[in-house]
Amino acid sequence: MGLHWIYDMDKIQDLLSRHGRRDEPAFFEPPSCPYYEYDSGSFSPYGDELLPVLQYMAEQERGIMDGPGFAEYLAAYYRNYTGRLNKSSRAMMEAVLQGGRKWPECGDPRDTQANNFVKVIPVVARYAGRPGLVQAVDAAVRAQQNNDEAVELAWAAALVLEQVVLGHSIAAALEWVAGGAPGSRRPVSKSSLQALGAVVERRRSSTALRDLLYAPGSATKPGEWGPSCANPGALKGALLGAVQASGQPARGGRAKAAASTGGGAAGRADSAFARGVRSNAQLGGDNCSRGVLLGALLAAEGGLGSIPSAWRAKTRGLAQAEVLVEQLLDSRGGSSSSSSSSAGAAGAA
Repeated sequence: MGLHWIYDMDKIQDLLSRHGRRDEPAFFEPPSCPYYEYDSGSFSPYGDELLPVLQYMAEQERGIMDGPGFAEYLAAYYRNYTGRLNKSSRAMMEAVLQGGRKWPECGDPRDTQANNFVKVIPVVARYAGRPGLVQAVDAAVRAQQNNDEAVELAWAAALVLEQVVLGHSIAAALEWVAGGAPGSRRPVSKSSLQALGAVVERRRSSTALRDLLYAPGSATKPGEWGPSCANPGALKGALLGAVQASGQPARGGRAKAAASTGGGAAGRADSAFARGVRSNAQLGGDNCSRGVLLGALLAAEGGLGSIPSAWRAKTRGLAQAEVLVEQLLDSRGGSSSSSSSSAGAAGAA
């Protein structure tokens, strides 16, 4: 959050150097986003947008996600929110509270930005390996972005994350979805397959994410994917950043790092999770939307022990979020994947 929405990588490096933080961009102080002023350790606007998804589902019997109820809940949450509302957040709030529109008509019919994949993290934590994931993703996304493109890109993100929660490496999950997710409950759209295919290709060629978000040699000019919240660039950036930080191979299918969920309570400052978050923060632009999905993937793969304890201590609202996560996971009825779901949800914060 401290380096959010700064679209100049030279400025980010200058800030880090002047404050003696070149090697630690996480929790940068003073928070220097040019568009809002939040206290250090607060969730970004995207973290704050994820929170009502978690709250709503944790409060429901069996932890369900239903569109009509969630739309009303989300609009009321936005009405009381004192931070910075995104474009589609404000639009859906006004559609419900002023226009009297119900789900899904309250959702923006054109907006396809990163708000869509931000919302899938708690949904996957609840529904991974369970019936209802397709309907839950559709319900959560259309409450704010009522168009097929936003839903399809969110579905692709949910499928990748679900596979990691169920024990596969990020690389294996990514390649499976990019290959059409054979046997999945809902087909992956052509545009989503193209986006994920590009991520797989860039991973194999070891292309630096920086040279895709920004034009090669430029600290400010957008590159092929761009550093903003616009999709599919934002989704591709989050996925490539996560898989490059992971280092887990695609072959073999299962990530062994998840075993650390039981014995790494202290948290590792040199984990793949920490590396990925640091690298993403330094890339600037809309690093917070990318960071939600990137963090969830790396935490689900690496376990709770991969999240640095110092970062947990600095995160405002984490204790409340963890209580909600446990409530949500209780509604799954018990599963060996619960620890990975919890890590993924905590990492996204």
